[in-house]
Amino acid sequence: MPTILVIDDSDAHRHEIRAALEEAGDFDAICEAADGIQGLKLLLHESVDLVLCDLELPGLDGEKLLRVKDANAGGVPVPFLFITGSKDRARRSRLIEDGASDVVQKPFFAPDLVARLRLHLKIRQLQQELMVKNRRLEYLSTTDEVTGLRTRRYVNEVLKVEFQRARRYGQSLSVWMADLDHFKRVNDAYGHPAGDAVLRAAAERLQDQLRTTDVAGRYGGEEFVVVLPHVDVEGAAVAAERWCATVGTKPFRIPDGREIEVTVSIGVATYDRSLSSPDQLISAADTALYTAKENGRNRVELFEPDEHAKRKTS
Repeated sequence: MPTILVIDDSDAHRHEIRAALEEAGDFDAICEAADGIQGLKLLLHESVDLVLCDLELPGLDGEKLLRVKDANAGGVPVPFLFITGSKDRARRSRLIEDGASDVVQKPFFAPDLVARLRLHLKIRQLQQELMVKNRRLEYLSTTDEVTGLRTRRYVNEVLKVEFQRARRYGQSLSVWMADLDHFKRVNDAYGHPAGDAVLRAAAERLQDQLRTTDVAGRYGGEEFVVVLPHVDVEGAAVAAERWCATVGTKPFRIPDGREIEVTVSIGVATYDRSLSSPDQLISAADTALYTAKENGRNRVELFEPDEHAKRKTS
């Protein structure tokens, strides 16, 4: 159940409010503060779902407290209701414009106060549910459901940023393009659930080889792409060789309990001034991947700009 913070310098008013809240039974905990400073400390250090605050307070008035109302909101604003004897309508309007959720007139009618509190708690609950759903949708839109890696679109967006950073600041940037060898045979011989199990396990082994700053994604089918910021060609090649070894030397267990062997071919490319766009860097890594397949698969090949130029002119 939620927690409410009641801030009022009058012991009698706090007692009256507490009695109304306890009778309603909507709150698991009722915190009290007798002045603005104490209220601020509780607001900053306690998990509070709603604030009911007197407008005129010693030390720190309600309007100043309103400015820090979201300090412990966890992404969702904490409803901040004022209770006041003031009949200044212009001030009441200003409070709402500044972020107050409601203004309750003193002396209050207990059922009316409780109804307003329930309304704003319900609004906050709906906001929290919406935030969770939005985060879930964001996760689903950027994460491949089979492998748990990032989507192709997400990786491309990351690569655009890292490419511009490498170009501007002269930082290293490497990319892998990888392909599980003869993967169609796995699906044909063992079925797509087995193929998905292999993809997931290969992705897990891939993640084990990467830093938190690296971004790996499923490029399509059995293809993977990895963006490695601040990694030169030697470092990228060493990491690729490790993943290649973990895939090729340890069989994959499929849902029916059998184990099958799968290998991976990887192409590695590193940014240099001859590559004018992220797409060209991806294409370079893809060219190296094609070379790895030509040379027998289950291996890592590096993109060689000079060799690529020779092929295009031959």
